[in-house]
Amino acid sequence: MSMNFEQMVSEILGRTGISHDELMARIRQKQEELSGFVTTEGAAIIVGRELGIELVRKEPEVRELRIEDLIPGMSRVDIVGRVVRVYEPRAFQRLDGSQGRVANLLLQDRTGQVRVVLWDDKVSLVEMGEIQKGIAVQIKGAYVRQGLNQQPELNAGQRSSVILNPDDPRAADLPPLEEARVKIADLRPDLADVDVLGRVVAVSEPRTFERPDGSTGRVASLMLMDSTGSVRASLWDEKAESVRNVRRGDVIKLENAYVRPGLREKPELHLGWRGRILLNPPDAEVAELPELKERLLKVEEIEADMQTLDFVGRVRRKFQPQEFKRDDGTVGRVASAILADETGTIRASFWDGAVELAQRLSPGEVVLVRNAYARPGLAGRPEVHIGRAARVEINPAGMTVGELEPSPIAVGEVEPGMDALEVVGRVVEVAGPREFTRADGSRGKVATLVVGDETGTAGASVWQEHAEQVEGIKAGDVVKLVNCYSTVGLFGQTEIHLGKQGRLEVNPAVVEELPPADVLAMVVAKPERVDIGSLQKEGMHIQVRGTIVRVFHRRPLFDVCPSCGRSLGSVDTSLLCEECGKVVTPEHRAVLSFVVDDGTGNIRAALFGKAAERLLNMSAQQLFEQFKKTPDLIELYNRFSLIGREIILVGTTRYDKYFGQLELRVDDVQPSDPKQEARELLERIKA
Repeated sequence: MSMNFEQMVSEILGRTGISHDELMARIRQKQEELSGFVTTEGAAIIVGRELGIELVRKEPEVRELRIEDLIPGMSRVDIVGRVVRVYEPRAFQRLDGSQGRVANLLLQDRTGQVRVVLWDDKVSLVEMGEIQKGIAVQIKGAYVRQGLNQQPELNAGQRSSVILNPDDPRAADLPPLEEARVKIADLRPDLADVDVLGRVVAVSEPRTFERPDGSTGRVASLMLMDSTGSVRASLWDEKAESVRNVRRGDVIKLENAYVRPGLREKPELHLGWRGRILLNPPDAEVAELPELKERLLKVEEIEADMQTLDFVGRVRRKFQPQEFKRDDGTVGRVASAILADETGTIRASFWDGAVELAQRLSPGEVVLVRNAYARPGLAGRPEVHIGRAARVEINPAGMTVGELEPSPIAVGEVEPGMDALEVVGRVVEVAGPREFTRADGSRGKVATLVVGDETGTAGASVWQEHAEQVEGIKAGDVVKLVNCYSTVGLFGQTEIHLGKQGRLEVNPAVVEELPPADVLAMVVAKPERVDIGSLQKEGMHIQVRGTIVRVFHRRPLFDVCPSCGRSLGSVDTSLLCEECGKVVTPEHRAVLSFVVDDGTGNIRAALFGKAAERLLNMSAQQLFEQFKKTPDLIELYNRFSLIGREIILVGTTRYDKYFGQLELRVDDVQPSDPKQEARELLERIKA
């Protein structure tokens, strides 16, 4: 006579007084006591015998293990499953100094999934491409441990064996692999562990950045396309180096990637340590990808550190050329222009021989650029450089460029270096207009406003014919600045500029009610105090309280034109201002960057102008004098004694794409007053 497991359970329950739950618990406990290397039927026989019941069944019976049977502590396990995911192998150093290798798989059968860890010589199966997603594998002689997620984890070491496409009855019962590959048009910001196959349109060089914890990271970018669209992909840390073998036109498969919202909330792919890169894979679907014909990049597709790129744009603004001295003493020249298409704007710098060409450009003309390169500019945004190897055509026949529509944006969300903006705000202050003289002797006119909405306030410089409109504007009016752009203002704050291509509307019909001018003249709204660990998105105007735990030793000053407030970079003497078109003696503005921690998390904070001066308790000019006396930045920052200071910061969160992290742009800084903190806490408790 033979019994199956259910019959054994029924027999024991019928001849004893224990409950079903108690019996099942004893059977499971017996399996665990015997290191799991016993079937449930075998455990039931042992438990029955302990209860005085002899169960008869066919001898011997060895049940083949399934994934659901795996328990930490098992050894000499024999399992069959289908490969669902393959993770990139990694090298590591053991305590004895020897080098090891490890790779992870995700295995599946009809009963569940389990992570498989391959060690040392088994890793070569992944490196050589023999283990691919979708194939059946049999793993013998493995052992089970509890993984990081508290779930069983199967380990295959030196005494284990891995058989590909095994001749085992369990292989025929494996479920088919659910395809994880996603078309680019179907990418959504909440997706994780996706696979994407695409052709490389553009590739950037890896760049290094510093994280808030002081560690160094690496990132490189690709632009991929398939038959449904294109997407930017960011490759992080060790994955960044893989782009050195990637060329435009290659086919690449990204496995185990995740999706996040990027510029204008468009989905972007990210590949971290769990990801895998397959270059020119032997995949049947490669044939479905469109061939890479000659394709001009859109402005939004241009990445910093691209070595070569072709694109076409329309001239929005151009600036006067300037001379500079190289390290070898020779004199160079550069002229800049702002170019745009329907996806955005970008600054283009024309060097040396190309300067004369830049001077011939007029707003509205179409410029075709070939064989240029890109570098990071203001706030890490890419800038195009047109050098000796580049070719430029003005108004090429048959070439059209889409019009850039201004993007509506709240006042508090405007940052330096933005273009093609549409800002609506209530006027808090009015000044001007006033006239000035350019370097060529022509006269210009500018007026200034302070405008605000519920997110904050900002200064606005209104130029030329728009300045005349300001004469009829008074505090309390509502203005709409269409097609404006932003720069760094006189005190390091963001400032809005409205030039020749823009439009000024006074008291337009607005959908949302704006706060009164007297309210905006004070603090627009007391920002909410939040924990740093809860910050997840940009555009939040918040207050945090924390301790400075790390300071970045950067030049603590930048320089601006005293006439228009445009940033001139980092100089100590005279320089030509592109906005005003004349050589100026710059004014200094303070800038600080550090990491603040409140116990729930940390964030990088950037302070400009008056906010930085308040923290240092010195003016920008005093800071400049200190900087001249103490050129050693470490010594200079040690004098500031910032580390360990507890402060309250008010600012707006923004995502720094260049560094790949959220940071806080600080508007105001205050010392932390324990008594005031206690009073506010008491008020919150009472409320």
